[in-house]
Formats: sequence, C-alpha cells, structure tokens
Amino acid sequence: MIELKLPRLISDGMVLQQKSRVHIWGWDVPGRKVMVSFLGMEYTAAVNDGGQWEIWLAGMEAGGPFTMDISDTGGNEVVISDILVGDVWMCSGQSNMELSMERVKDDYPEEIINCQNPNIRTFKIMEHGDFHGPLNELLSGEWKQSQADTILQFSATAFFFAKEMYRITGIPIGLINASLGGSRIESWMGRDMLEGYPEYLDMADCYSNDVFVKEQLDKNEKQSQQWHQNLDAADLGFIGHWEQGEDGSEGCQWKPVTIPIFFRDTELKGFIGSVWFRRRFQVPPEMAGKQAKLWLGTMVDSDTVYINGVLTGHTDYQYPPRKYEIPEGLLTEGENQIVIRLKCEKGEGRFTPDKKYAIWDKAGGEIDLTGSWEYRIGATCSQIPETDFVNWKPTGLYHGMTAPCHLYTIGGIIWYQGEANAHAPDNYRDLMERLILGYRRKWQNEKLPFFYVQLPNFSIDLEEESGWPKLREQQRLALNLPGTEMVTAIDLGEDNDLHPLNKREVGRRLALLAAAVLYEKKEECYGPRVERADKKQGEIHLICAHAGKGLSADSKGKGTSLKDFEAAGSEGRFFPVKARIEKATIVLTCPKEVPDPAVIRYCYANTNQGALVYNEAGLPMSPFVMKL
Repeated sequence: MIELKLPRLISDGMVLQQKSRVHIWGWDVPGRKVMVSFLGMEYTAAVNDGGQWEIWLAGMEAGGPFTMDISDTGGNEVVISDILVGDVWMCSGQSNMELSMERVKDDYPEEIINCQNPNIRTFKIMEHGDFHGPLNELLSGEWKQSQADTILQFSATAFFFAKEMYRITGIPIGLINASLGGSRIESWMGRDMLEGYPEYLDMADCYSNDVFVKEQLDKNEKQSQQWHQNLDAADLGFIGHWEQGEDGSEGCQWKPVTIPIFFRDTELKGFIGSVWFRRRFQVPPEMAGKQAKLWLGTMVDSDTVYINGVLTGHTDYQYPPRKYEIPEGLLTEGENQIVIRLKCEKGEGRFTPDKKYAIWDKAGGEIDLTGSWEYRIGATCSQIPETDFVNWKPTGLYHGMTAPCHLYTIGGIIWYQGEANAHAPDNYRDLMERLILGYRRKWQNEKLPFFYVQLPNFSIDLEEESGWPKLREQQRLALNLPGTEMVTAIDLGEDNDLHPLNKREVGRRLALLAAAVLYEKKEECYGPRVERADKKQGEIHLICAHAGKGLSADSKGKGTSLKDFEAAGSEGRFFPVKARIEKATIVLTCPKEVPDPAVIRYCYANTNQGALVYNEAGLPMSPFVMKL
C-alpha cells in the first residue's frame, strides 16, 4: 500500500514560483484526502483511483523561508521546511550548460569563496535516459543552498545567471539543472515534438528495446576495454618502464619535438596508438620539496603523467584541462624529469596550443614546460571502435530527466546546446521551435520565457567549412518565436577549446535579458541589430538599433579592423567587403566582384578573423545572414 509520498522536487529547501498558481502533487492511497497548509491557506485534495492527488497554491509574493504541512486522512504527515518563493528556472542543454563550477574555479576563485547565498537554491538531475516513455518521477536530485561544498558540481552558466539575477532583483532563485555533455537537441524532445521526423522516431523505437540497449552498452565496454588492453600489452614503454626515465636504449630512439604541437604537422601525422614524451627540467631551491601544481593544457586523447617516476595525473579523454597536483616531497632541487604517455585513438593527436604548460606554486614559482621535449612510440594499433552513446538518442533524456519536471511550476528556461547538432544544422531551427512550443505545452504556459545561448567562436577541431556558422544562423532565426531571447557569445568562446571558461559573462548576459524582459529593467541587454540596409552610391549602409551612443570595433587580440563582413551577388559566391563604423551605422564597400550585392553576412565562419562590432554597453553583434 502506498502511503503519503511526495516527488523529489517537493522537498526541503525548494523554491516555489512567485506570482503563479503553483502545482503541488503526490501519491497516496486511493480514496483518502490530502490536506496542504501553507502561508495561512488550507487546501484539500482527494486521492484518485490511480493513487495520485494534486492541489494548486494561490499566487504568492517572493519571500521565505516558509514551512509547508502536508497530511492525509490516514494519519500521515510530512513537514517541508526552508521553502522560498521566488523565480524557478529550468537549465538544460549539453556540455557548456553542464560544465561545472569545479572546472572554472581557477578562473574565479573569489566566486567560490563568496558563493554562499541561502537565496540561491540548486537541484541537479543526474544523467538518465529512458526510451519507454516519460517517467512520472525523477530518479535523482535534491535542493541545496549555494555554498562552497555544494556549488562546485553545479552548472557554472546557471550559477552565474542566478547570482546576477539575484543581484538585479533581490528575489530568491531556484535552478533545476538537466543537462548532459554531447547530447543532441532531439534527445531532449518528446515523441510528440518529433512528429514528422521518422528517422528520429524509428531510432527511439530501436532503443526502447532493453535487450538491444544492453547489447550496445556491453559492446561499448567490451570494445573499449579490449582496445586499451591490447595497446597496453604491446606498449614497449610499459615493458621497459619508460616512466622511470632512463630506459637503457640508445638515445637516438628518442626524437626531438616541440610542445605544444599538432601531430598532423610532424612525423606522427595520423598516428594511432601510444607515444611517450619526456623532458628534464630544473627545480630551483625555493620550489624543491614543496607541493605544486602541474598544468598541461589539454591533449588528444588520454594521458598518464609521471614526475620522477611517480604517477602524478591521468585523464581518460581529450576535453578536461590537465590540472594535476604534485605532492609535497616529489620535486627535488636541480634536475627532475616529467614523462607523459599519450594515447591517440583516432589519429588526431595534439598538445593544444595557447594553453598553459607549467609547474607552479602559490608562492609565485613557475617552471615553463613548453619547448623542447623528446618522444618515442610505445605501440601502434588500429582506430578505437566507435562508442554508441545511448542516452544521446532521440527522446531518451527528455523522458528520463525533463518530463518528470513538467508538473513543477517554473518561471522560465535557459538553454545552451547546439554543438552536437552542428554536423547537420539545416533543421535545427525547426527542432528548436518544436522543443520550445512542446515545453510550453507540457508546462501549460504558452508564454513561458525561453532564453538561450548562441554558439560561441571555436575552430580547433573543425573543418574550415563546418556546420557551426549555419547553426548559429538557425539559432538566430528562432528568435522569431515570441517569448524567446538569445545571448550572442561569438566573443566568449576559445578557438582552441570546445568548453570555454568564461561562463560568468554568459550567465550575466542571460540575466540581463531575463531582467529586462521579465522585470522591465532598463539596462541594455541586446547587442547591435541591423534595422535597415540602404544602398547608397556603391555602398551598403547598415543602420543599427541598440547602438547606444555609437558602435565600436574590438576583438580581444585580433586587431581593430572589421574583416568579417562578406557580400554575394545573385549567384551566391561570397567575397570579403571593406567595412567601417560611422556612429550607429556600418558602411560596407563591396568589391568589383560583387557589383550588385544580393546577400550580406557577418562573421559567418567558425571564428572571427578581425574585430567584432560592439555597442556602448559592450555587447556584441550576432553573426547574421541578410538578404538585400
């Protein structure tokens, strides 16, 4: 017999949506009555034949903390404490939404120290995919106050958004985070939202077969283990203990190399297998014996690092920054040695450029590790088999993580996703609009705000003609759907990193939009937008709104020249055009190859080549394509 039971979201520390009818529900024995007492109001609900009950709280002003008492006619009682009333936000997407405060703590140490705020609450849902249909209840999650021992594993984008929203409004903020690295938009959509996409629905049907899914998961594990075991067994470096330094071999078997480096520019082009790198370095007296940090940028794909023969760090895949701790007593005065074993799975090995490669300590000592190294191949092998990421498939994450939240009243959604769909960007706008409208139906709020982040600049792993520019344009076009707003992030990426760390500014820009739209705050929240394009004497004048007192050009290290405007005639071939700024107008001078321009575009590339256009508020213009 089911006694009085509440969903995970309705629990101690929760945040209820202000100024809205708030849904409270649960389960109990059919035929009983459930009584809810909150803020001096009494509510009663009957438990239906399916064992469910629900009530709707009257609209409330922000405040708290409060206590809610829930009891039933069977003598059961649950008291929920520390409840706040404020704004509740669903935070969803892929890795750049999931990326945690732990990953950015070195960039924002003061944010961790000062993160304690009882008026910011977080609820993190762990990865779970389900292809049988929407779950009625979440399998994970609890409400936590923002403090140093809770915030490190939470979304950095969402936390900075909440912090800025609280600063602007003073209203409690609740964050529900359902996100997963690598996930595609279709994995966050229900079957009804994917009608008309038979390939997605067929795939969802395929993965609803538990036997098939188990076979795929077992295959993933077996293939990966076998590949690594075979490589390790054949690795001459393991056999000869190269991690200890001298290996007894002739020095000529080690070849010189300069780090950082792309393997494609060396004899290691296309290399698959394990390769060892070593370097001797000098430790000054003031650093000897002391605890230190070892930063090695990022590498492709997985690494194991030894200092003076002692295992110092290991990372299983390419994306995390290599930030390792060197224990006290390991570094000795004078000559020391670092050895790195790098596994390359698909022939695209590298030590990522423009990253920090150094040993350093808090006292200011630093040993630069860029420059001359030696390398030697441990073993070669065939490419690692592809992994079937089951939970990325259509409907899985929606059913397992998002759908159980639909009964919980929220105030809006923030969304950061798109990288995983850039391989096939043509239908992204349609999918995004279907997701937005579908979520509004499920939350029974046709005006539910939906704020999202446009893809930032990125280039290192992309072909020159990638799908990123087109996907950004698809995201921009989705703004035609009422109640949507977009953060332009073309200046917030890192060309050499899929996971840029400047999440504070991403969160701030999201909050500026939310505060302006929902609270009518007057601070500028938009970048420059082209209102009109006029052709004048061989020039195109782009008249911009949201320019403030005038536009400016800045690109954080790429000069002040505007190099990212292009024009094409009716045949569709684009050529660079000269551009200059005149107050709130951008003046384009087309080349002789485009005597009659039909289309112009701005920053339609993986990353910008020159300066970006900003307004007086320091917000950038979005990349765009515009027909004349």
